[in-house]
Amino acid sequence: MQSQMYAYFHFINAREAIEYYQEVFGATNVFRVSPDEQQAKVLHLPANANLDNITMNGGFDVLGSHFVCADSFSGALQIGNQVSVMLDLDANDKESVKAAAEFYERVKASGRVQITMPYADQFWGGKLGIFTDEYGIEWMLHVAPWEE
Repeated sequence: MQSQMYAYFHFINAREAIEYYQEVFGATNVFRVSPDEQQAKVLHLPANANLDNITMNGGFDVLGSHFVCADSFSGALQIGNQVSVMLDLDANDKESVKAAAEFYERVKASGRVQITMPYADQFWGGKLGIFTDEYGIEWMLHVAPWEE
């Protein structure tokens, strides 16, 4: 069996969220698709909706991981803390170690995340930092040797 797993985020305004992740996280490979008039009908959007501001499907990459997203069409969003996103990088790869450190400094310097655990060495030999973004999503940045 072959399988892949992606975190799929729902936002009140995915267009703004994608811009946030580009600015604060340095997201790359960004895409965003707005619905056409027929798709808007299927989604039960108001006839006068500005379709260019609506995201039917979008996505971006952060540190080599792919994330997808859309506007929430199923009603009001509820912020929860039952899921965290972990970006796990191999400490045996110098490029990954450097990218993780630069990423952490970028999000920290933005002032637009809440750091709950500074990125630092841990007792198991890796490094871990935890922060929450403006959308209430908790991110864990983890760097440890994959071969051990």
